[in-house]
Amino acid sequence: MILMVLLFGFVCFSSGEKIHEVRKNETLGAIAGKYGVSVGVLQALNGISNPNLLFAGKKLKIPDNRQSQITYHVKQGDSLGIIARRFGVKTSTLASINKILRPDLIKVGQKILVPIKGTKHASAFALLSDSTLKALNSVRPKEKKWKRIVFHHSATPVDDPMNMHRVHKARGMKNGLAYHFVISNGSRKAKDGEVFLSDRWKKQLDGGHMKRQSDNKISIGICLIGNFELRPPTSKQLKSLEGICKYLMRRCNIDADQVTTHKLLHPGHTVCPGKHFPLSSILKKIAS
Repeated sequence: MILMVLLFGFVCFSSGEKIHEVRKNETLGAIAGKYGVSVGVLQALNGISNPNLLFAGKKLKIPDNRQSQITYHVKQGDSLGIIARRFGVKTSTLASINKILRPDLIKVGQKILVPIKGTKHASAFALLSDSTLKALNSVRPKEKKWKRIVFHHSATPVDDPMNMHRVHKARGMKNGLAYHFVISNGSRKAKDGEVFLSDRWKKQLDGGHMKRQSDNKISIGICLIGNFELRPPTSKQLKSLEGICKYLMRRCNIDADQVTTHKLLHPGHTVCPGKHFPLSSILKKIAS
């Protein structure tokens, strides 16, 4: 066994790790997804305090496929919830594995077994296409800027991001398309579930999708094409939405209780994203 002392505690690993050499523009999140582990595990194993500071050629240790868990040593300021979020697992899972009856009474130095497979972050990679992942990984979100994810519908049965961009610009929006992401329903030659990243996301600009500018500064806007007052989103749209949410939640450190809809933030102002939008189902999936 080897023992590593890190800024965020002590972690024990077996000596059978693989080595991954970082490629140009590759992110820790993409590497974690490739091997089915959490970003927190890779940070711990490689002594990385800031996951955004990677460089091409850096060699990363990857847990052996036979490993199912690691041992984390609690440090000052830790709680079971903080440890769970760091490694992308549920607090209840850690409590169950470690037979902890009082999660609020863990102690400094206490050993906590942490599962390293099947994390929420890894599952996002199974839901998104390679091209979408490549586009997402090419953008580095502004640190601590994004606090919330807001769902919208286009309220049009047929549409595409370029047309939406032209319409929004004609309405006086300097940066055009109001949303950071658009998910197609298969209309106008786009694939059903195809994800479009707007310049607002690529350049990390404020959104234009909310009434209050204070909301636009902190809210990531995701619009699904369709009128969900008439019918629900397609299954492929919902699959992409789940993947995008899980990716953004992990990458931007956004909790599930900060994922919402336009209508919930502005009751009485709008019906967006419509009565057939399955919010409760989506929230259940992204919180799991």
